[in-house]
Amino acid sequence: MWKSLSRLVPGHHSKPESTTTFCSRGIPDTTVTTQDGQGAPPVQEVANEPLQDMLDFEGALPDEPPNQQGDQLPPKAPNLAQRTTRSGRVVKPTEQYLEGLEQRQQGLVAWEVLVDQDDSEEIPTAAQQFQLQQQMEDPIAFATSANPDVMYLHEALRAPDCRNFLEAMDVEIQGHVKGKHWIVVPQTDVPKGTRILDAFWSMRQKRRLDTREIYKWKACLNLYGGQKEHGVNYWETYAPVVMWPTIRIFFILSILLGWYSRQLDFVMAFPHAPVEVPLFMNIPKGYRLKDASPQTHVLRLLKNIYGQKQGPRVWNKYLDQGLKDLGFTPSAIDPCLYYGDQVMMLVYIDDCLLFSPKKEAIDQVVLSLRNSHQRFNVDDQGEVKDFLGIKIRKQPDGSIMLTQPHLIDSIIKDLQLQSNSQVRDTPALSTVILHKDEQGKPMNQQADFHYRSVIGKLNFLEKSTRPDISYAVHQCACFSESSKESHAKAVKLISCYLLGTHDKGIILSPDGSKSFECWADADFSGNWRPRTAHKDPITSKSQSGWIITFAGCPITWASKLQTLTALSTTEAEYISLSTALWDQIHLMELVKEIKSRGIQVNCAPPRIFCKAFEDNSGALEMARLPKLRPRTKHLNVTYHLFREYVKRKEIVVEAVATEQQTADVLTKPLDSTLFLTLRKRLFGW
Repeated sequence: MWKSLSRLVPGHHSKPESTTTFCSRGIPDTTVTTQDGQGAPPVQEVANEPLQDMLDFEGALPDEPPNQQGDQLPPKAPNLAQRTTRSGRVVKPTEQYLEGLEQRQQGLVAWEVLVDQDDSEEIPTAAQQFQLQQQMEDPIAFATSANPDVMYLHEALRAPDCRNFLEAMDVEIQGHVKGKHWIVVPQTDVPKGTRILDAFWSMRQKRRLDTREIYKWKACLNLYGGQKEHGVNYWETYAPVVMWPTIRIFFILSILLGWYSRQLDFVMAFPHAPVEVPLFMNIPKGYRLKDASPQTHVLRLLKNIYGQKQGPRVWNKYLDQGLKDLGFTPSAIDPCLYYGDQVMMLVYIDDCLLFSPKKEAIDQVVLSLRNSHQRFNVDDQGEVKDFLGIKIRKQPDGSIMLTQPHLIDSIIKDLQLQSNSQVRDTPALSTVILHKDEQGKPMNQQADFHYRSVIGKLNFLEKSTRPDISYAVHQCACFSESSKESHAKAVKLISCYLLGTHDKGIILSPDGSKSFECWADADFSGNWRPRTAHKDPITSKSQSGWIITFAGCPITWASKLQTLTALSTTEAEYISLSTALWDQIHLMELVKEIKSRGIQVNCAPPRIFCKAFEDNSGALEMARLPKLRPRTKHLNVTYHLFREYVKRKEIVVEAVATEQQTADVLTKPLDSTLFLTLRKRLFGW
């Protein structure tokens, strides 16, 4: 029998019935099966207590009155005080660690001590900056930590809408119980040497993108994956997601071919799949079992509970097999693109998009998912309007606009900008290139704003819908580890630019007569500073920038430092061109595959051509003529990959005037006139 401590909240009651076993507010009661297969008897009503009494604690629920057997909740974990290092850096345990610590029982897991081995000031190295650049490749993951709507349990219980979170917790437990995701077993049944893993709650407020109104409160019960051991209870962890360029290509095709679209959400997706190995978890905080004390019983997991290191991989493999059983074929280019009978499915973890020329075909797929032997719990959300935090709106002329005004509002709020603040025409000063500014005054993040949090949001915005701020955001992101006031000022300049382009984004208005176009550019050693080069070798790197369009619409772009130190302008331009064409070739193969499925992609038959516009004559000659040159032979292995495509005339490299180079906006700060000209050509606004 599951007993919810949230019943202490005033105004919420449960009516005991003869078969009642799960106490909750207005949620159907469900029998919880223990290992002996017997249902537990009903529970007695618990007296209401004032709400302030429930909230007067540090990161834990209040003690519950003892039950008839006199069982008490486990003791609270000791208060681990924060400490300050010699450099002044504050070290304190993480919220997740503290929540897990409070659930542990004496004798099950030894108390752990947090020890910080490094008291020195952390100075970012070139390797750390490149690691940050790689993290920025996944904007959604990079921005997650900056979401104020995601909370731990103790934070949610202090929120004004705590009752909604408590109800969401009951719904979550109810779902696990109905799905038979675990069984209750005595601790004596746990194999010797097997660690009993902690459980913790992750809470979230879901908002409508238009109004920012909270429409749903979610409580997700997680297993503490940080306690798992590699090679013991998990191995591989990688799980693919659909690429954003693939999503944009299918939106473009839906406009050109008049396809229907649908958005689906798999409810409690991960627990659809069974666990890979036997796992045992402590009873989650906020609930207890009658006749099964947390000191004597644990949960043996049968399903893939959230929080596991390999959880996304287990779910992906389960969904992949389920879709194959329904007749879908995965793409050889993008593993999260599936081809069915007149239906294409794009999967991003537990969210998916369906595209088809026939509405009835989409309806049939939704029905098949629900009736398959896997019995997928699918929420049909109708026509695509909001996907992964991006507002998707069809315009009167048939085009599609992708925007994130809510995210821009959040950034402006974090920076405390007013609506009457000065608006800028460009996101960065054309005369300033950021550097470490070692003599500059350190930024006061408590008095001003949290630099890293804002950079995470800006990166998500740039990677999703605003390539016009790519260069400026990349420059600021390089100094997330040791931000100075000069860097904070640059971030505010980006925000002043966003203030004037609040409702702007990518406009997908495809031209069916065009195929791929790739614009690549480089700024040779634009960050070079002779006075600091001996201490900061990163200044010797050149800046690459490229943007790839399909049917005249931008589908992918990048602004990043090159990993190889170029020795000349020609090398820098050639490296940028080659790196851009790695992405280009991948997308060309994807469109080839789409066409092989019988989809009428309007491109030059029988091969897919793209044009790569390059404004450096040396790089142009290197791309066209496979001649080994003494000064460029070190580029042979890494950067000559695309030459075979040039030789087969599948890629045509053409010259373009420097002032016409669209990718120039991604490599250096530009003056207002040139920036606005290139932006108009790229976005139409």
